[in-house]
Amino acid sequence: MGSSLSQKLITAGLSMAVGFVAGKVAELGWKAVTGQTAPQDDDGTASLVSVVAFAAVSAAIAAVAQRGVVNKTNKWFAPVEAVSEILSDLDQPAIAN
Repeated sequence: MGSSLSQKLITAGLSMAVGFVAGKVAELGWKAVTGQTAPQDDDGTASLVSVVAFAAVSAAIAAVAQRGVVNKTNKWFAPVEAVSEILSDLDQPAIAN
């Protein structure tokens, strides 16, 4: 079953929104655990270890969040795709000559 254009657009939009929120959650979590602001790419004072650790943590949070978005949109669109498949089967003759 292929994904419809609307499903792809909704998934992409939700993924971007959830990715933004996941980044903010990672920043707040970093601040809560370390007591410091999250290291920035252009921050010359941050250690390499802290930059890599923050990147790994924020990427993991974003990946889990994105997987959740994909799973939810697949569940939302499953009935729509099933109906679409049934309707397309109705257009084809049952017995081919």
